[in-house]
Amino acid sequence: MMQPVYINHIASIHADTASGESPYLSANEPDYKSIITNAALRRRMSRIIKMGVACGLECISTLPSEKVHAIITATGLGCLADTEKFLNTIIENEEQLLNPTPFIQSTFNTIGAQIALLRQIHAYNMTYVHRGLSFESALLDGMMRIWEGDENVLVGAIDEITPNSHTIQQRLGLLRGIQAGEGAQFFLLGRETTESTLAELAGISTFIHASSTQEVAEKIHRFLQSNRLTAGQIDWFVTGKNGNLKEDTLYTDLENSLFPTATCTTFKNECGEYPTASSFALWKVAKTFEENLNPGQTVLIYNHYHSINHSLILIRKKQ
Repeated sequence: MMQPVYINHIASIHADTASGESPYLSANEPDYKSIITNAALRRRMSRIIKMGVACGLECISTLPSEKVHAIITATGLGCLADTEKFLNTIIENEEQLLNPTPFIQSTFNTIGAQIALLRQIHAYNMTYVHRGLSFESALLDGMMRIWEGDENVLVGAIDEITPNSHTIQQRLGLLRGIQAGEGAQFFLLGRETTESTLAELAGISTFIHASSTQEVAEKIHRFLQSNRLTAGQIDWFVTGKNGNLKEDTLYTDLENSLFPTATCTTFKNECGEYPTASSFALWKVAKTFEENLNPGQTVLIYNHYHSINHSLILIRKKQ
């Protein structure tokens, strides 16, 4: 039996659903001055880097640096604003006299590196960029680090939306009936429970290109069996419904066929659609446990990203 993995602390910067006339859900950002105290460094950071770094630092704020044994981050699209800035500069300057800063800041591992530098954490540092399975890949890596003996692992996911990227996604037909979003969520995974432990991360599974309800249902049955559970033992079923009727049909069919007695909720109506939105679902479940709201003790999160990348995350409330 694998070593249990516990969620001991959480942090989130997510969208405010009351976003007015904006075509997408923008993150409700905090005052970064109290979190990233170096003003010169803060000015050089792009918006997504400030979001990710501040969220990560908040998640490990009560833990000494030497106690953090790994930093693992995930992003689906990376630092879009910095990438756009660099590409625009190439065009405007005709590929000459380019400022390297936007390029350096646009690399995917910038956020994990900045957290390590600010806290002087000399430990394993990895970033996953696996489209709609980026967060799940990071989470699985974090669990494996715990199984291999690490005591505390920071795992987080960050994605941003810009006007240009929103326009491109619309033109590609990726947002039919869907409201895009963005956000940053971080989790401190631990080997042992503490007073602040919120839940046990019991299992995770990913798969691709499952198209039918029957195919996904079989994947769910096998996943639950591997964790010695049946569908009837799931109290709370969380799905990634995003407003696209074609994509949402699969979720509704599973709710009716596999989990008719479970509490069924969704989360993308609050955070919007983005590659690592499943991190918000995990944060929402852990936050619900923290606030002692009780839709269920055993929770299954099922999400798919444009019917291509599918994931299952099993969580149990701390007893």
